[in-house]
Amino acid sequence: MGSTKRCFSSAEGLKSRDPQVLRDLLALFPDHVAARGLVLPDCATMENMDYQTIRDSLITGDIPEDLDDILHVSSLLGTTKGWTMIERQAKEDGTHLPRVLPQYGHVDMAILAAIQDWPRNKDILERANARARVYSKSAYVYYAPALDLRPHYRKPTPEGLVEARDLLAEHFVTEGMVSGHQHRKATEIVTYDFEKEIWFLIRYPGKQSRQSGCDDEGDWKTFVFNPEQYDAVAYNKVYCDLRMNTKRKREHSKYRIAFGHLLLDMANPFRTSGVVVTLDPLLRNDAANLFECDDLAGLGMIVPIELTFETFGLPPRQWTETAIDGSSLLQGNAHAPRLLPGEAQSVKRVVLQYRLKDTTRLSRLTIDEGNKVTFERNGDSMVVEEWLRRRGFVKNYVKVAEHVPIGLEHPIAVAASA
Repeated sequence: MGSTKRCFSSAEGLKSRDPQVLRDLLALFPDHVAARGLVLPDCATMENMDYQTIRDSLITGDIPEDLDDILHVSSLLGTTKGWTMIERQAKEDGTHLPRVLPQYGHVDMAILAAIQDWPRNKDILERANARARVYSKSAYVYYAPALDLRPHYRKPTPEGLVEARDLLAEHFVTEGMVSGHQHRKATEIVTYDFEKEIWFLIRYPGKQSRQSGCDDEGDWKTFVFNPEQYDAVAYNKVYCDLRMNTKRKREHSKYRIAFGHLLLDMANPFRTSGVVVTLDPLLRNDAANLFECDDLAGLGMIVPIELTFETFGLPPRQWTETAIDGSSLLQGNAHAPRLLPGEAQSVKRVVLQYRLKDTTRLSRLTIDEGNKVTFERNGDSMVVEEWLRRRGFVKNYVKVAEHVPIGLEHPIAVAASA
């Protein structure tokens, strides 16, 4: 899997885009379309677009970076406020935007703004997104294993996935999300199996919504529907832990049971208390050296740009240091090889800026006290998380060559809440 893809965020909103707009966007990348065996109809509709193949190509294929960018950023700017930012950016660039038509939503208009006169305007969405300072944030909750259960791992079978789906479907019925007779077709688990991780995209119905809308005849009606919801669960085959990005906290227990049984043949192999993510490495005497990344193949650069910490005293004082003008806190660091002054007692928050080796784009990663880790681009998580583990920000509970595990006799678990 390419390290820069946004993974689930691109797949989640495919059907929210106008079929013809999506078709015209995909047609700009004929090599990708041909490689994935996609057939694009001249007149696209919801019925004749192969959404399953398109979604799979976004997750598992070598998606072109421009296509990935447009799909992702158009979803970020697919609001009234986002369109206003695009309009302001277009005015500054001297670019004429396509005419707003009633059949297109804001996401569709954002795509059309990028693909008109292709490729001249392809960067307008990134610039508009930066102007609005809107980031696609993905926060993960980690659950560490009670034991080293890697020998128990088994690849999910079709029968096992059906069993897991039915278990989750019954849960959503119990939660009052959907009626019992609908639950089997309303819940879906999509699997993406990679070398070091296996990811699951869980689609389920949200709480019933009623909205007024205008139909094709121009008549106003009340539409009743259950909006799609998506959660992500990833099991790390190397470190034997589970992490989740969910809409609701209450699904965590059910996911630990369902995927623990599916992958390890155990009902609840993951702990629910303790610390997995820590900011303590920033208090080390050699903390400035943590930001070397030559030992990581995919990471080109990572530096701290904001730190919030407390110092000893009565009362303790809280300080925030922020780099400006594109610099980092490593430049002009008066505490080197430390990063913080010697009287620093604890770290509350750090914002890191990083760049992957296969791109010039700068992205951000935020770690907050309370075990919260937020990736700006969740498709980068596998590369950046490896740095976090090697530097001790994400603790390891099993024996891996590059790491020393902490004691398994201690309670283990939550990190990074959404």
